[in-house]
Amino acid sequence: MIECQNGIHIKGTNFWLDARRKVDFSFISHAHIDHAVRHKEILTTKETARLYEHRFGRAKFNILEYNQPKRFDSAYFVTHHAHGSKFEKPKSKDGIKVELFPSGHILGGAQILLEIEGVRIVYTGDLKLRKCLTAKKAEVKKCDILIMESTFGLPRYIFPDRKEIIDQITEFVDQALSFGQVPIFLAYSLGKAQEIMKILGLRGYKTSVHQAIFKIAKIYEKFGVKFKNYEHYQAEDLEGKVLIVPPYVRGSRMIKKIPKKRVAILTGWAIDSGCKDWFGADEAFPLSDHADFSELMEYTKLAEPQKIYTVHGIPEFPDFLRKEGFDAEPFKESTKVTKTFSKELLLNYVLFIRD
Repeated sequence: MIECQNGIHIKGTNFWLDARRKVDFSFISHAHIDHAVRHKEILTTKETARLYEHRFGRAKFNILEYNQPKRFDSAYFVTHHAHGSKFEKPKSKDGIKVELFPSGHILGGAQILLEIEGVRIVYTGDLKLRKCLTAKKAEVKKCDILIMESTFGLPRYIFPDRKEIIDQITEFVDQALSFGQVPIFLAYSLGKAQEIMKILGLRGYKTSVHQAIFKIAKIYEKFGVKFKNYEHYQAEDLEGKVLIVPPYVRGSRMIKKIPKKRVAILTGWAIDSGCKDWFGADEAFPLSDHADFSELMEYTKLAEPQKIYTVHGIPEFPDFLRKEGFDAEPFKESTKVTKTFSKELLLNYVLFIRD
């Protein structure tokens, strides 16, 4: 039995997946703020744990390496995390078998496979299938129930070939530098910023990075992701360098006082014609940490689920999955689902509530 109410919850236990409010025990798929909350105990990867500590402070972690299954006795959640609360007695005698595997989203990003009474449930969190330079390539595991993100779940969101995007980015840099301008990239401080640092460093460009990005890059390096030709931002030392900052800095004095500049935003939403205007940028490049439409479709075909529920994105995506023969629907508020599967799924019902 699963419910989704401010996160995904295994009914009858205190086991949550990306809970959006503080709970006793939750899996955290990655350290972006929209997925990470100050829980009492957190199941995650070692990389995400370190990034979480950097952003939120110390916490109690239950660390799992990728592809190393661990079985949790159902009593663990009731006995150790109930704190006086009354939980329904779990129906599974064998507990919950858990395995984390790469999502390809950012450093430490993980999907989770739950096996309960022979039923395989995968929750993807945010993911992408394309290779990148700063995160492990995503894996796909076959499952009975797939709970997947759908951020770019419309056919128009097909990203160009990665090499083509990088060539366009370097052309933007070269043109700005040739005119004596400072090329500036707006990139989220965790994940996207480190990827563009790696790309530009390998191509021989010198980068100056915002403090928030610099500190996270140092954590990446502790986990073996090395960067070239970068330094902490110094206002008086930008000549011949590429500046990388978080998007929220765009309207700040830091940017306004740079007299000659060209600004680009790095985001999958660059596919939309108005993207440059949204961010006050001169250019927009679809370098994304998320799967595009074709990757989402490819993932589902490889996973071969009997049932799909979509989250974190475009609610129309299941329409396209159904055209491909999948039993798919988005999470909807107060939706009850009753379904009999070939493996006699443990779910008596599934209750989904999406904020």
